[in-house]
Amino acid sequence: MLDQSILVYDIETNGLDVDESKCVYFGSYSYEDDKFYLTSNMQEIKALIQRHRTLIGFNNREFDNMILCNQHKINFNHKNIIDLYEVSKKRLANMGINLPNLKLKTIIDHLKLCKQSKGEFDYKIFQKEEWTKKEIEVINKYTKQDIVMTKALFMWFFEQFKPLREFLNEEDKENFIDVKASLASLSYKVICNMAGLKCEFKHKNKVVTRAQIPGGHHIEPRTKKVKGNIVCIDFVSAYPHAMMMGNLFSQNSDGWDGKPFFNLNGIYEDKKFGKVEKALQTIFLERLKAKKLGDKVKAQAYKIVINALYGLTGNAAFKTLYNPTTAQDCTSMARTWLKKLAKTLDVNGYEILYGYTDSVYVKIPEQSNKDELMYIVDKYIEEVKSNVPFPQDTFKLEVEKEYKFIWFIEKNCYLWVDKDNEVGYRSTLLNSNTPKVILNVFDNYIAPKIKNELDVNFKVDELEKQLKNELEKDISLACVENNVKSKNEYNSKTTSQYQISEMYGEGKHLLIPNLMGVGVGKDKSTKKRIGVRHCTLQEFKDNGFTIQDIDVSKLLSHLKRFYKQEGKL
Repeated sequence: MLDQSILVYDIETNGLDVDESKCVYFGSYSYEDDKFYLTSNMQEIKALIQRHRTLIGFNNREFDNMILCNQHKINFNHKNIIDLYEVSKKRLANMGINLPNLKLKTIIDHLKLCKQSKGEFDYKIFQKEEWTKKEIEVINKYTKQDIVMTKALFMWFFEQFKPLREFLNEEDKENFIDVKASLASLSYKVICNMAGLKCEFKHKNKVVTRAQIPGGHHIEPRTKKVKGNIVCIDFVSAYPHAMMMGNLFSQNSDGWDGKPFFNLNGIYEDKKFGKVEKALQTIFLERLKAKKLGDKVKAQAYKIVINALYGLTGNAAFKTLYNPTTAQDCTSMARTWLKKLAKTLDVNGYEILYGYTDSVYVKIPEQSNKDELMYIVDKYIEEVKSNVPFPQDTFKLEVEKEYKFIWFIEKNCYLWVDKDNEVGYRSTLLNSNTPKVILNVFDNYIAPKIKNELDVNFKVDELEKQLKNELEKDISLACVENNVKSKNEYNSKTTSQYQISEMYGEGKHLLIPNLMGVGVGKDKSTKKRIGVRHCTLQEFKDNGFTIQDIDVSKLLSHLKRFYKQEGKL
């Protein structure tokens, strides 16, 4: 399927302005020929583009193609354009892959797709009119590596979503919808094709409305900090099961209205399982098979379709499946499940600590145990199934995790010590943007103390001391990354970005916030404010500064939840 008319390409230019710059070198790989092409001959470039139907690049739609069109009159009409920058922007975060930026090198390095990614290169070489033989060798090597990386990224996306190709029609396969569409659009096409429905989109020039759908039920924590025998039990795929068991895509005026167990807005067919529901069930069961076989790629691809379906019902852009009533009744069923489960457990002597959408945290009393809890839970599941028209064997509640301590901080933000004595937390507490030195303080001091005491009890002075201890080991951890443009691109000369660019130049700079008046930033301290300035690591060392000269206030603010607490055990 990849021996067809596909060209992976990248251009090198003499500038960055798409209205003025020219393509001075061209690299490509043809799947049809199984061959790399590296050239500066515009006739060869035009011929390669003209004879390939699918054109794959990285930021090619807004850069490469614009330059080739504006300056070299190359026509891209009727070409199937795949821009992997756009694809990455649409998909990576939704796949749980969060990166500091979406540069090709960053993506390739994170996914570990190439043994050798793009190295340093002097772009001034493309300002020359002619190149030496050695310079051409350097250009060829650099340009080819760009193509290798782009091709590797395309193949990665292709393989990740390959399991869904069998559910697409031939036209969508040929256009690589499985690779280039948004995850929502891909899921829409898969479901519609499986259900035998016409896949219609609302016209892109029309205003797309999104229905206001009430979300999941939230049970506020009654106690901030809890220790004991705690479990989190979770409804397996709550929204997909609501749509299947309620037949929510199959409205019928003479059918099931949910009463008395549910309070729904719609009435649904209760004799014949619907086409969309059947398609969802097929995908769901296929995912279970894939998980059982350990096929992570297939399981992940199916999961994306399953999870996307609810969102399609509330978005008018997806005309065929758009139905606000279906969306509202889906969330309503899940809210009812959670509320009734909490009430059932409470009546049976279990303490409900916290809950949201499809999960509830329960403290098991000393006179009970997990098996007794799950016996009650299983009885509750049978009650739910008896109140829907199409009960599913896959609908159940599972123990997601067991804990000995939990600290509830705020909605969807908490920290725990699990039964294996491991400390964990939601990414809303600390995440990939948290400075490394703060993560070191947490790993080396905070987590061990919480694990030992089953409590969160810190003072700002002790955390500041630990922070400085970590900086003593590696002063570079105090550096803050600053990415700045040319100073001429800033309207105000008083901004920190302008000052950094003026002093240190355009680009990335690692600067240490200091209280000694060195570098860029505020002037000396006054009674009303501290004069914090930012200098390079080398300037810091050259001036003989110490840890005490660093402004750690911003770093320390990442830990403020640990020393600003409310409530006791």
